Amino acid sequence: MKNDIFGKEHITNLSRIIFRRLNTNIMKKLIIILFILATAFALNGCDFIFTPRNHYVSIYNDENAKYITSVYYRGVYSYDNLWSRNMITSEIYPYEYEDLLIEEGTYDFKVIMEDDYYSYEIYENSLYVNTDIRLEICVDCYGKDSKVKVTRTPKAEKVLK
Repeated sequence: MKNDIFGKEHITNLSRIIFRRLNTNIMKKLIIILFILATAFALNGCDFIFTPRNHYVSIYNDENAKYITSVYYRGVYSYDNLWSRNMITSEIYPYEYEDLLIEEGTYDFKVIMEDDYYSYEIYENSLYVNTDIRLEICVDCYGKDSKVKVTRTPKAEKVLK
């Protein structure tokens, strides 16, 4: 019975061979992954690996009688030049804010603000987002030299029944 291929000795030897091959394959994969990470670290530096490329843009309502209803953005260098969907979940009331998570880049922002009588469109153009920033939205705060454009539109008269 020494030549029996299903004997105890053959099964233990076979399991040792399979275990060694599995360990060798796992080690090869780990070495390849570590080599790729070391190459990325050497070529791009520590900053690329550990620094996130998404940043918070806080939309802050700096008005006391107006509320923000919509916030849109678009990439300055994007090919389609279309505005994003409305990025806020609910209206932003006076002296409140909402955070947006945006990828690093240069953007145009369009903010819609309202009060009882007017609707305001505020355009903040070519804003470079490379760190967490705060956009303070205020209709009357921008001077004539500012790059922010504000458009005021009267609301339609309410129909009384």
